[in-house]
Amino acid sequence: MMNRLLKILLIILLLPLAAEGARPKKRSSSDAQSQRRKTEQQMKQTSKKLTMTEAEIKQRLGKINTLQQQISRSESNATALKRRLDSIAVRSAKVQDSIKENEAELARLRQLYTSAVRSSRRNRREMNTLTFIFSADNFRQAYRRMRYLEQYSTWRQRKTEQIGEVVANLETQKAELAEMARHTASLRSQEIAEQRLLKSSRDSVNTVVKSLQGQKKKLNSMLKEQQQTIRKLDDEISRLIAEEAEEQRRREAAEAKRKAEEAARKAAEADKAKNKPADAKTPANNKKKPTSDKPQTKQPEFKPTDQSISDATGEFASRKGKLPSPLSHTYVIARPFGVQPHKTHTHVEVNNPGLDLETALGATARAVHPGFVSAVFVQDGFGHVILVRHGSYLTVYANVKTINVKKGDKLKAGDVIGTVAPSEFNPSRGMLHFEIRRERDKFDPQQWLKR
Repeated sequence: MMNRLLKILLIILLLPLAAEGARPKKRSSSDAQSQRRKTEQQMKQTSKKLTMTEAEIKQRLGKINTLQQQISRSESNATALKRRLDSIAVRSAKVQDSIKENEAELARLRQLYTSAVRSSRRNRREMNTLTFIFSADNFRQAYRRMRYLEQYSTWRQRKTEQIGEVVANLETQKAELAEMARHTASLRSQEIAEQRLLKSSRDSVNTVVKSLQGQKKKLNSMLKEQQQTIRKLDDEISRLIAEEAEEQRRREAAEAKRKAEEAARKAAEADKAKNKPADAKTPANNKKKPTSDKPQTKQPEFKPTDQSISDATGEFASRKGKLPSPLSHTYVIARPFGVQPHKTHTHVEVNNPGLDLETALGATARAVHPGFVSAVFVQDGFGHVILVRHGSYLTVYANVKTINVKKGDKLKAGDVIGTVAPSEFNPSRGMLHFEIRRERDKFDPQQWLKR
């Protein structure tokens, strides 16, 4: 009994201690601050992972550009392969039909020749050639039999040659058919490889586009900036063209005024000479050259009314589809001319006034036609911009890093304008922005450049 009472008393004493051990230990303020800092650091790292830098976004957009170029080439190659396969199929069908016709003709000739030979052998057993000739009733009949034998011999020779020609033709056609079959098999393999490459490139584009889905805010900002940059370049070129036109109007007005004054002066001198007495003589040493009160001003080099410039307009227009490359190295079209759907924004279009040509780093921009430099300026997003005038036509070379020309320089086709700057999307490659205009009208340079 005593033991039971002691056990109960011990349990009563230990219960508060057990309850205190079960309660959570109260955290200090330093522990709470440490935990908060750790949580904030984790949130920053997560945010950094979710938010790409502008350079990373441009790099991925550049990758999309490269993949789209690859897709374009693969589609072009696939189309060309299909055309070639269709052409071979048509040729193959024609050759097969011709083989059937030749085989039928060969069978007919052989049958005819065999029948003739059999008939000849049967008659030869009954009578030889000389007997056949001398058994004639008269000389005329003998002559006809001799002519018949000669004609028969010629016929056999001709039929033999025809059979040989048909056989040779058949062998050639069958060899051609076999070669077309081998070529078709090779093209089929290429077509399959292009289709695989096309699918792989499209899958890669989709993957990169998906990786940019969380960057809509930055992409919108970059898109807006890109459109503003293009618009600023277009506005600056338009302003320079308007200035040139205004300068030309002033020059023409000044020239017209000068000609009118010159004509009036000559008319006045003619009237004075007409009314002068006949015996009046002017000493030779008093003769003076006619002077003009108009101050002499140096004319600018740009003269669109010159015959040479007028000729340049027609000559440039005749070179459509024949202009050389504006680059020293090979290039691929990174962004085509005109309104294009944006790579990552559905229902968004970007209007490119020229071609963006991706090339090797360090490549040089070159004049595509004789002309002279009408303007050189620097534009944000495009580096140095050079305008070359060819009559009423202009070629624009933008994103040039170092320049070799200045305003007023006369250029020949192929003259170096400057070194192309790196691409903002892929710094390991160069990028040239190239335009063709007729004053303010813009043309697709791809239709003017020689392919």
